[in-house]
Amino acid sequence: MDHLELLASFLERCQSEHSSLLDIDAAFGAAIATLGFRHFAYCLHADPADPTLRPVLLHNYPAAWARRFRAAGHFRIDPVLQLATRTVRPFFWDAAFEARPISEAQHIVLEEAAGFGIAHGYTIPLHGRATAGSPRASCSVVPASGALDPRSYTTVRLLALCLYACTGRAHIENSSPAELTTRERECLTLVARGKTDWEIARLLGLSQVTVHYHIEHAKQRFDVITRMQAVVQALRTGQICGTDGQPK
Repeated sequence: MDHLELLASFLERCQSEHSSLLDIDAAFGAAIATLGFRHFAYCLHADPADPTLRPVLLHNYPAAWARRFRAAGHFRIDPVLQLATRTVRPFFWDAAFEARPISEAQHIVLEEAAGFGIAHGYTIPLHGRATAGSPRASCSVVPASGALDPRSYTTVRLLALCLYACTGRAHIENSSPAELTTRERECLTLVARGKTDWEIARLLGLSQVTVHYHIEHAKQRFDVITRMQAVVQALRTGQICGTDGQPK
């Protein structure tokens, strides 16, 4: 399946009034498996000072690891969760924790997780806009192998944003959605396919400056921070889809 079609199909499931949280959980797991990921954990971040709150909302981690994680109180010191609350950029675990110091206890959390097959992961922070009621969240995925198509990481970021829009309160509800221009729709469709500004410019016969302008203007129309959020809003409002004939 084409990556954009996969994304559009998942978003349709999320928006269906007949879909339960369990349905969305299963659909997300199936979508990431198609991209080459084995495990995922989507978290609305709880307050570590409150032991009655559990941060994990959806996951397909091994049950034994989930029990160990809760019983040991690892959510209090988990370096992945902690870093996800401090950055807005997605990160690969291996590179992130080689580049910054973590405690011995945090090393133990990562080593224990690896023993259950939870290693070499990739985390997408999901903070939304700084509006009241917008929870901090993150989505982590673990690849089934070390040789994934780089597009899989672009698509999983978009899937995670769709999931956040469906389960969090950070998405923007517009009674009258902003209308994109034809060029803005074309550019966002190609962003969703993992294309760079240079590649989009070549495909559409535009300059990189013009492509950047169209994408930034689309972000302004939707009042979002990132181009990925703009793609999700365009999908949610039906202004781009997975079968629109755009160049692949």
